[in-house]
Amino acid sequence: MKCHESLCYIAAGAEVTAIDLRTMKKASVLALQNHRILSCEMMPSEWLICTGTKDRALLWDIRKAQELPNTVAEMQSSGPVTLLHLDQYKVVTGVPSDGQVHVWETRTGHSLNTLGCGEPSRLGVRSRVSAMAVDGCRIAMAGSSPEGCMLHYRDFATASAPVVSLPGKEKEVSRFWRPQEFDDSEEEEY
Repeated sequence: MKCHESLCYIAAGAEVTAIDLRTMKKASVLALQNHRILSCEMMPSEWLICTGTKDRALLWDIRKAQELPNTVAEMQSSGPVTLLHLDQYKVVTGVPSDGQVHVWETRTGHSLNTLGCGEPSRLGVRSRVSAMAVDGCRIAMAGSSPEGCMLHYRDFATASAPVVSLPGKEKEVSRFWRPQEFDDSEEEEY
């Protein structure tokens, strides 16, 4: 549920319903045929809503027609998208079972980055992502593996390797960058 000005948006089942708080009546309904909503984020000031379903995240302009061909973007997933963040630059999706968080460009839905929530365990089992928080160019992910729990934090504010320019926008670059490479063989000195 999210409120913006006089509208309250409620996501449940396969619908996102907008209620006009002045009249307490339905203002509009976004119905996703055959897509149960597992997560939902909104940016009402930009008229965007993003819904996580069993195998993708769907980005909608809520002013347009409510059919799948009219989505702004479809972001494919390896499983149910239950973790979701939306802002003017990026959509961040998380699937608990694959141990990864995916970053997409909001305007186009192009994949920008895939971030792991941890290394595979010694038993070969992937870690799971149980929560994530996004603040600008910082992402925190919490997860677990058979070896224990972890908190993984990435800060891209000072990243030095920008992602390749977006198609048709050679002078623009994404707000997110490739993950930094770390070498575990060197010990840090304190």
